[in-house]
Amino acid sequence: GVFLFLFISSEITAAAPVTVRVLGGFTKQMQSTLVEQPFFKKLGEESGGRLKIEFRTMDELGQKGFQSMRQLKAGLFDIMYISLGYVSGDDPFFEGVDLPGVSPDAEIARNVMEAFRAPFDERLQKRFDGKLLALWHYGEQVFWFKDKITGLGDFQGKKIRVFSRPLSNIVKHFGGTGVTLAFPEVYTALQRGVIDGAVTGILSGNTASWHEVAQYLFPLPVGFAMQAHVANKKFWNGLSPELQTYLTQKMGEMEDQMWKLGQEAFQYGINCNSGKDPCKYGTKGSMQIVPVSAEDKQKMQKAVEEVILPEWAKNSNRIDPESSKIWNDTAGKLVGIKAPQP
Repeated sequence: GVFLFLFISSEITAAAPVTVRVLGGFTKQMQSTLVEQPFFKKLGEESGGRLKIEFRTMDELGQKGFQSMRQLKAGLFDIMYISLGYVSGDDPFFEGVDLPGVSPDAEIARNVMEAFRAPFDERLQKRFDGKLLALWHYGEQVFWFKDKITGLGDFQGKKIRVFSRPLSNIVKHFGGTGVTLAFPEVYTALQRGVIDGAVTGILSGNTASWHEVAQYLFPLPVGFAMQAHVANKKFWNGLSPELQTYLTQKMGEMEDQMWKLGQEAFQYGINCNSGKDPCKYGTKGSMQIVPVSAEDKQKMQKAVEEVILPEWAKNSNRIDPESSKIWNDTAGKLVGIKAPQP
């Protein structure tokens, strides 16, 4: 038995390693530095020579993220990080995994994601030749403001950085203007007063030093900024079943780490930005935390049902008339709300 095992394992390692061209996320995000980069660095070694990983980041290649779906389809990379907010223009269906205001906390957000995972993967395969490997988030997405605000009532007339159409709709609903800017451009825009506020993760904003240019943090979660790692389908189908199983398992482990980090991020983010302990991962700032009133939470819930879901359903059903039905049967069923069906 032992000899047979040795023989088989040496056979496996004897095969030439599969080169995997990986495009990773933005380096200023702790998810990238703490989880993604070490994960892909180790993946080659851990595979016992079966995989040779060539890893590059979005920043290194000067990528903004808006081209991801086309690059995926063209097979420019074998495994890609994709920021869903940036590609919702290609197919709004993907936004269904994390619509602003739908999930009040990370636990519900993860359940919504699990419920929507299968249809998400199916659509990815059908329209963009991608295979879903991992879905994770950047933590609660909250509002950062340069000047004092007390709640949603103060959004009137403010220019606020957003990274998806549904977020833009939320800002507009409360009287502001959504401005689309790539993450690395926000610091300067806040500093110069080009924008009044911005949405991002509570800790990712801190690690990008936004606390230096924004004074007020309004921690009403408007989504979790879901991110995906996907494989090009042709690359994926060319792998042995054994390597597919291996990668699926490994990417699942990475996904779990990302969720764990995302959940820690909220409390550390509040602490770091306001200069309290414990402040792990971040830098202490001196921001004011604006309390979220029960009234603002209700206003947000109402906006989900009146603005977010109808608008999303309209855009999604235009591409596939089944979209809102699929959402209602999965994510919607879980949270007890319905998107209008055609």
